[in-house]
Amino acid sequence: MKIVKFRFPHLLLLIIISFLLSGCSLFEEEVESGLDIPDNWLEHSYLGTLTVRFTNTYPEWDKSATMDVDIDKVTGLVTFSGATLSYGGETIVSPDSKITRSGNWSIDPTGLLIDDDGTVYVQVDAQVVVNSDVQRIYAKNNKGEWQLMNETDFASTPNSDLSFILDDAVINGSVVSAESELGSITWVLRLTPALD
Repeated sequence: MKIVKFRFPHLLLLIIISFLLSGCSLFEEEVESGLDIPDNWLEHSYLGTLTVRFTNTYPEWDKSATMDVDIDKVTGLVTFSGATLSYGGETIVSPDSKITRSGNWSIDPTGLLIDDDGTVYVQVDAQVVVNSDVQRIYAKNNKGEWQLMNETDFASTPNSDLSFILDDAVINGSVVSAESELGSITWVLRLTPALD
């Protein structure tokens, strides 16, 4: 019979491996039983909408897009549907000149919940992608036909980092807005407790 002698480093390594293997099996049992899910820190799950309203005065438009929102009370997972916002308008500057602008955004939000000293926030990255946003200036030629004089591409992406207070969203709707001389972009999160 052959006797195997363990040196101290080998014995220590064997103990560590045994501990890790038993820990993994315990973790797998917790996952299977659902014990890995954190304690519910929300009283309800929530359903609702995230709406963006884009207004402009020159040229004039007032357009909105709405996305569905779902917040799970157990996992705290915030999920959204996506949306496309198309906008455009035309302003007659004079009988012989006009300005037009049109474009569209793809919106694919992601979100998470943050508890800041008892106040729960819904942090949203709206992930707005400007697919096209072009302004054109026209003038009438000698035949009285509109002729393109200038074209400007607006490629700047609007601010997409949004923070909403959960309680405000449930009571009246939580609002994040930005205004400029020519218009505004307003985001509103509205939530209703789900019937769990």
